[in-house]
Amino acid sequence: MKDILWIIRERFIIWKSHPLQVLFLLGVPLLSIVMYLFIYNSSGTGSANTLSVGIVDRDQSTYSQSFIDEFDKRVQVKELKNQKQADKAMADQQITATLILPENFSEKIRHEELAKISFRSFQAGEAIDSLKATAKTVYNEVQTIAGFAAVSSEEAAFDFAKENTPIHFRSFKKDGVSQEMTLQILGFMLMMLLYQSGNFGANSIQNERRNKIYQRLMTTPVSKTAYFVGTAVFAFLAMVFEVVFTVGLMTLAFRIDIGLAAIQLIGVLSAFGLVAVAWSIAIGINSPSQSFASGVQSILFTITSLISGALIPNEIMPDFMQQIARITPQYWVLDSIKQLQSQGDADVLINFVVLSAFLLLFFSISAYGFMKKKNLEVFD
Repeated sequence: MKDILWIIRERFIIWKSHPLQVLFLLGVPLLSIVMYLFIYNSSGTGSANTLSVGIVDRDQSTYSQSFIDEFDKRVQVKELKNQKQADKAMADQQITATLILPENFSEKIRHEELAKISFRSFQAGEAIDSLKATAKTVYNEVQTIAGFAAVSSEEAAFDFAKENTPIHFRSFKKDGVSQEMTLQILGFMLMMLLYQSGNFGANSIQNERRNKIYQRLMTTPVSKTAYFVGTAVFAFLAMVFEVVFTVGLMTLAFRIDIGLAAIQLIGVLSAFGLVAVAWSIAIGINSPSQSFASGVQSILFTITSLISGALIPNEIMPDFMQQIARITPQYWVLDSIKQLQSQGDADVLINFVVLSAFLLLFFSISAYGFMKKKNLEVFD
């Protein structure tokens, strides 16, 4: 254990003495997030698919404010001062539609009459129909509150409504866009984790063999087992750091709705980081040279990232490609994230079993190469 800790400490000292490696480790998550945010904003995906409504409240009453608050639970609401401002916001595509609450809104509500609410939009289709249905639902809720107020008091009625809201709504359109963007960012990150694991694993081993550092270490009390285990542990710690850093950037800095608990996402990505390290070490041990290891890594990591759905959404691929994707570890990571996004308490045990099988496979390949190689001195 002492030798393993010594290897980890030495690798950390060597790593932090190379600013470009540190910058690459920190820069890749930031670059991937900014890149996808730019793509989504430029393509209009983020604004076009998010239902947002501008509401002009001409009544300025308790009932009109209650209508706005309840509407805001369903979709994004932007309160506007007048019709002119609402039309401008809609023309600039800042909002999807406008609702104008009339001056007699509260009076109509109290007398159980229908208040004339103006609804305007440049668009049509299911999204707009959904907004109209939402407006009717919210109106009925406010009327119900008025019914309670008629037999008690408005204060008691509003207090009751706040404390007993049986249904919680989420803007599924907005969440869908955020989750789709999350998958794209994380898919790119999976490929980067593979390449990063290569830098900390296979490339480190090959460089030290080529520069005779490995041979000199073997003349010390440090054993081969301690050397490889220490290398693997350090690489895994680097992967965990990058995972935590990425999730922190997404949730805290950029406020991206990842659709699942941050700790769940960190757990899934860390499991993949362990598989990536084992994969990289297996390549490094069994490769005769650094150039061969780099070439094999580039081919395997890129191809598997493409067919797994990490770079291109798996859903748009032909059926046979979707079946082939199952032989890649990236597929099971993304599938776990999708399941947890759709259902927070989803059972993803089978996914972790499959990832464990990949880990065992790569570990076995590493052990085979470790036992087979008798002469580790000859490299390019």
